[in-house]
Amino acid sequence: MATNVKKITTLTVPLDAKAGSLSQVYSAFKEAGINILASWAYEMGPGQAQAHFYAADTTKAKDVLTKMGRKPTLDDAVYAEGDDRTGVYAELLGKVAKAGVNIEATDAFGVNGKFATVFFAKDTAALCKALGC
Repeated sequence: MATNVKKITTLTVPLDAKAGSLSQVYSAFKEAGINILASWAYEMGPGQAQAHFYAADTTKAKDVLTKMGRKPTLDDAVYAEGDDRTGVYAELLGKVAKAGVNIEATDAFGVNGKFATVFFAKDTAALCKALGC
């Protein structure tokens, strides 16, 4: 399988930097029947945390977050997935570097023979052009 690359929309929300904050959000997603394809959450400093969600239904996920009193923002990112093989991430990063695109954040995973990564950049259009999405 070739590596498939596409532009995605993610939801970004501030979280309380305390135990259970992310669990509350995921419980609300579960209750609403929302499939979350990927997420990232982290503490940003004392008392500050945030999460990013790539949902199968962005509109529905945004509505759930809003009803919870969160203030989600929409952000563009690039998602790639395919077979997990040696060097696949290096190849993608090489294309981005060759295009001169500065990545703000990225995560990559290989599980059960499959590979997935997400790239965040200020210039998503240039990132898409570099990666072919």
